[in-house]
Amino acid sequence: MRRPWLSHVTLCGLIHIVAGCASPAVQPSEVGGAKPSDALAAPLTECPRASTLETAAIAEEATCLLRRYIQIDTTNPPGNEIAAARFLAQVLEREGITAEIVESAPGRANLIARLKGKSPGHALMLMHHMDVVPASAAEWSVAPLSGVLEAGNVWGRGSLDNKGAGVAELLAFVLFQRLAVPLERDLVLVAVADEESGGTWGARWLVEQRPDWFKDVEFVLNEGGGVLELPTGQRLYSVEIAQKAPLWLRVTARGTSGHGGAPSPNSAAAVLVRALARLEGHSFPIEVLPEVQAVFAARAAGKPEADRPRYMNLSASLGEPAFRARFLQDPHDAALVRNTLAITMLAASPKENVVADSASAVLDARLLPGQDPAAVTRQISAVLAEPALEIEPLLSWQAHRSPRDTALFAAIQRLAEERHPGAPVTTNVIGGFTDCNAVRAKGKTCYGFLPLHITFDDIARIHGKDERISVEALSQAVIDLHALVRQLGAGAAR
Repeated sequence: MRRPWLSHVTLCGLIHIVAGCASPAVQPSEVGGAKPSDALAAPLTECPRASTLETAAIAEEATCLLRRYIQIDTTNPPGNEIAAARFLAQVLEREGITAEIVESAPGRANLIARLKGKSPGHALMLMHHMDVVPASAAEWSVAPLSGVLEAGNVWGRGSLDNKGAGVAELLAFVLFQRLAVPLERDLVLVAVADEESGGTWGARWLVEQRPDWFKDVEFVLNEGGGVLELPTGQRLYSVEIAQKAPLWLRVTARGTSGHGGAPSPNSAAAVLVRALARLEGHSFPIEVLPEVQAVFAARAAGKPEADRPRYMNLSASLGEPAFRARFLQDPHDAALVRNTLAITMLAASPKENVVADSASAVLDARLLPGQDPAAVTRQISAVLAEPALEIEPLLSWQAHRSPRDTALFAAIQRLAEERHPGAPVTTNVIGGFTDCNAVRAKGKTCYGFLPLHITFDDIARIHGKDERISVEALSQAVIDLHALVRQLGAGAAR
């Protein structure tokens, strides 16, 4: 998932087996030619089981589960989430919890489990995705699927995006059963496939083919926000309630093939390049959404003193040419105040000396909530200014928002006040997409939030090299998520 979070790369999630049962062997997987270490490629001993919410016990169990989870190769493509789903189901089975696994396509699996509460009809769903993006072993300090524990961190692809969050949700979920803690409302655990490729075989498939999974769900917690540790030492609780929608287009030019030694000025590739040059020079208008204004207002204290008032009224300040130029230099900040467009793929001739009869480019546009994909497509076509170009939509969604005025948001505020008195709790818009978009489209309130403490350095490693998660942050996320579920129940019981 590529998505700026606040002003940086977003946390995809923020960020088995089970004790008492033998671990099925996880086959060593290769990413970029690297294999997990020999010690971890063999079946691990049984993970310890925490009998209390004490930090050390939670850390030991969560670390063991996450290391094993990382070793299961769910690189997308092809995904193969069925292996991860079976692993999660074994963890749940040891706790006496039945899980249902549904394949949306061969090897593409989704899992659901449920704990009953006293007041049915208003369930809280904890959602994470099992697939991960590819990793280049040549860039990493360790094998990307090794799950190495080093210097207080669990290393591996997916440790933050999104298997670390998955373990935090899994362990918080089973602890309600293990410790016999009563629930006010049903608690649902869902693990989905294919998020990294848009959710075709995961969340989007489920909302259409298995609507019963969501029928009584009032709130969904998913990736997209968390507890950001600012350079000043302050904590910022960021809750994603809206995100930009992807609009992926393939643009194709047609022409006549020929010899590279006698090129035509109107070859397919030449026409396409001229059109793309016009598009590359285009900028979409600036628009500051209320959710985005809230993000920058919360960050104003960390800005130079002269600029702090400007961040408190960003829409007006961006009308100042000098400030606007400085602000837009950061592409992650710029992406939050306007639609963006990137040229991501190019294709033409397969041979050095052949002029191709067609040339194409793939465009990745990200639209602010409220934008009409069809209208933006027409605008892009007008900028390309080549009537003969073919424009084919590859992916087009409408962005949706979740409301702030809810019992779940109030519970997050109470948790923040307990853990870090005075810490701001702000809504956020992210520049990419998550599975929240699929469930929001069906009228469900979905928040991108896990109470995982994370720094900007951590965030920069998501989808990059040496992705890792702090054991301290992982264990505290389990404890705080467990507390958040209780907070929500306490609010409902008032």
